[in-house]
Amino acid sequence: MLKNNGIFDPIERTRDMAESEFTKYTQINNQAAAEGVKTDPVVLERIMMKFKEAHRDAPQDDVSWVWSAVSKKIAENPGLAQFIEDYRGAESLYFFPWLVSVYRSPSEALEMSYGVGKGMSGEMVYRTDKNDPIEDFVKNDPTFVYNRERQMYVADLVTTIQKKGAPKSPTKVVDLGAGRLAWARYHGFSFDKKRQAIIAYDKDPTIDTKRLFPFTADDLGLTFVHGDLKRAFTNPACKDADLIMLGGVASYYPMEIFQSAVVMPVYGFLKKDGVFFFDLQVDCPYLWRSMSVFGWPRMNFYGDAAATIATVEQMRKSLWKSGMKFGAEYALDTYNEVPSSVMVTFTKINITSSL
Repeated sequence: MLKNNGIFDPIERTRDMAESEFTKYTQINNQAAAEGVKTDPVVLERIMMKFKEAHRDAPQDDVSWVWSAVSKKIAENPGLAQFIEDYRGAESLYFFPWLVSVYRSPSEALEMSYGVGKGMSGEMVYRTDKNDPIEDFVKNDPTFVYNRERQMYVADLVTTIQKKGAPKSPTKVVDLGAGRLAWARYHGFSFDKKRQAIIAYDKDPTIDTKRLFPFTADDLGLTFVHGDLKRAFTNPACKDADLIMLGGVASYYPMEIFQSAVVMPVYGFLKKDGVFFFDLQVDCPYLWRSMSVFGWPRMNFYGDAAATIATVEQMRKSLWKSGMKFGAEYALDTYNEVPSSVMVTFTKINITSSL
């Protein structure tokens, strides 16, 4: 088991966040776009002064670099400027470096959900200062809460698959959107290369497994490849997988493309009774805020959780008719008042039957 001291409890929150805490900033940006205005220069100047004053004891070259990396985004985004003022983001040691991560490496940015983030000098640190003003946002924001829940869910799924294959032969897990493998690092997962082989793909060039794990990838039975789905689907080593995972990626595909470019190849790469896990984000105020204010990549929404499940069922029926048969289970994001996502588990079934 790999342990990291000081990280947040996977699901613990200190308060529920009201819907208005998200719609407020989206509305600010929508109104600004309609009026063709940017952040008030007086507000931008005030944020800069607070930032520099709060970090006057930090290396000033680092402070200047971070400000130069985020100031243009703040100047163009009144909702972000208001968020920074409301949450005292300029005074936080971690919030502006986190914004840089969002723009450059989303997988790195998601580490923040565990209380892990870059300091002003660019070093990854476990936060111990509970007085940092951004702590409330990190512990309670539904997008972070859901990321922790999803990683916990996946860790349990992989462990179940691992136990199912033992002791006959190692099971094979293929993670197509691995990121920084949070599910394997923060949730008590036990690596055992005698029982399981893991092939992980992510195209983020900043990911370095040597910095993520205290053991070598070979010792863990882990093969990490910098590449995308297309590369994985040309790798014979990924065939006959017991479990294929795609966390946090499916919503960036239109459903018809997801079906043809992802699900259909996955079917061919799974062994009989193999499992495909993916999740879809639903239309909710949290995600509109993240896209509008933080610059998170745009997603495809299919409505609320029920409408999203119905869309997946329509795809599953289409696949079934073409001979690609999956059973399906659905789990909602359970730790937020309004679900932000639907977790989907498809199981490959090789039978002749009608749906």
